[in-house]
Amino acid sequence: MSDPRLVEVRRCSRDVSWRTTWDFIEIVTSDGSVGVGEWSDAGPWQLAHPFMDAQASRFVGLPLESAMAQVAADAEEAGRRDPRFAGRRRLELTVLGALDAALCDLAAQRAGVSVAGWLAPEEHRGAGDGRWNGGVPCYGNINRAVHDRTIDTVVQVAKEALAAGFTRLKFAPFDFLVGARRVSAGLELAAAVRDAVGAEAELMLDLHNQLSVEEILTVGDALGGLGLRWLEDVGHLHDVEAHRRVRDELGIPLAAGEFAASPEELRPLLDAGAVDVVMPDVKHAGGPRRALELARFAEGFGVEVSPHNPTGPVSSAHTAALCEAVSSPGLLELAVLESDGRPALVEPREATTGGAYVTRPGPGLGVGLDPSAVWSNVHRIR
Repeated sequence: MSDPRLVEVRRCSRDVSWRTTWDFIEIVTSDGSVGVGEWSDAGPWQLAHPFMDAQASRFVGLPLESAMAQVAADAEEAGRRDPRFAGRRRLELTVLGALDAALCDLAAQRAGVSVAGWLAPEEHRGAGDGRWNGGVPCYGNINRAVHDRTIDTVVQVAKEALAAGFTRLKFAPFDFLVGARRVSAGLELAAAVRDAVGAEAELMLDLHNQLSVEEILTVGDALGGLGLRWLEDVGHLHDVEAHRRVRDELGIPLAAGEFAASPEELRPLLDAGAVDVVMPDVKHAGGPRRALELARFAEGFGVEVSPHNPTGPVSSAHTAALCEAVSSPGLLELAVLESDGRPALVEPREATTGGAYVTRPGPGLGVGLDPSAVWSNVHRIR
């Protein structure tokens, strides 16, 4: 059977809120197959759209296997860029990550297996073995559903997520806060979430590098009193000392790694025993294949692997496949309650049950964009 060629790349977007836009691509091959990927949070559209179009035009006309080899090489090169130039590197890796995801979808379809089975056939046990009991265990990220930073709003959103079956929640309480009261205001929001969901629910806080180490340690007792499953992004990935100090003094498990692009970037934190949860992102790592490499590397150090995934439904499907491909995965992150129309953007509709993500058997990802949905920024590269 001859290798199909890429004949078209289609991109489209969905504006979700004042802060969120989900960006998707479809790659069409000469045999009519369609693979999907997501490149949300790549960067400002003024940079992201032209870069995606330029990259896509390089791949149109290539055989599938050649395109997969090329995107892997390009992502490897982008991942070697100095992380101090984070914006450009993130843009390149996220765009390449979407292309890689769509190509993995196509390759799995061609092989007649799921994306998880294609990524890791030796690990993937199939849908019928009861491994997931009906779905991939999730935690609900409520941060982007909190459209104004008030206690009333955050309590309402947290209770809605709990009612929807999510007994594990994550929130970034210090986002968008400024001034002398920003730390105390963020703590008040975090405490309100804990009070709203009760002591039995698991709670994770993402600091998004908003606080200095000194600020974190100053309010360490308050953070410790929240009963956190983990504290995320207490410092930049390369700042081993920041992670070590916070972990040693607070005793709260730490999570990191959403922008990691290679095992060597994770190694210093892991060698130092300064991180408990590693969070590869199928978009920002440069695609599912690179995210799986990061996950396996982290597993070798005995830490939890819980993939980062705060964006749209295509990224969630690929991230669920990553979870299925990892030997002993942790929780799948799922952005909840940000948009009522989210489930209907894909076919079949995105679904959760009892706080677990319902996976599709494939072949391939088993999920495609709904052509009847309302899209913006639609563009075709042929």
